[in-house]
Amino acid sequence: MSKPITENGCIKKYDLDFGKVFFYENYLIIEVAEGICFDYEKAKEISLLTNLHFGNRPFGYISHRVNSYSLEPTGYMKMEVIFPHLKVFSAVTYTKFQKSGISVENMFYQDEIKRFDNLEGAVEWTKEQLM
Repeated sequence: MSKPITENGCIKKYDLDFGKVFFYENYLIIEVAEGICFDYEKAKEISLLTNLHFGNRPFGYISHRVNSYSLEPTGYMKMEVIFPHLKVFSAVTYTKFQKSGISVENMFYQDEIKRFDNLEGAVEWTKEQLM
């Protein structure tokens, strides 16, 4: 069962048409809305926000998958261009389908999407990687 995001330490929250994005000191958490097709154009919109918040600093990206949505995995091949300062990428999954989807996504992503069963674990790991 997913826990809601605590906004302790949250610097800025954006309610976008495709979901919510929470910015912290050196990482973000995104919750894509139910039924959305998350694609390259939506990733570019988040990229503008990462440039605003992180500038040229390395950051972590946590996908908190509390809703059911689709994504275009070929977009992962462009991640380095969209997010040049992305250091770590993780996903918090809650269903068997979501867990198996990470394996497919990792075929397209140049590094590794680290999978977690809970948000707390993803945040802790992300912070450790960014030290």
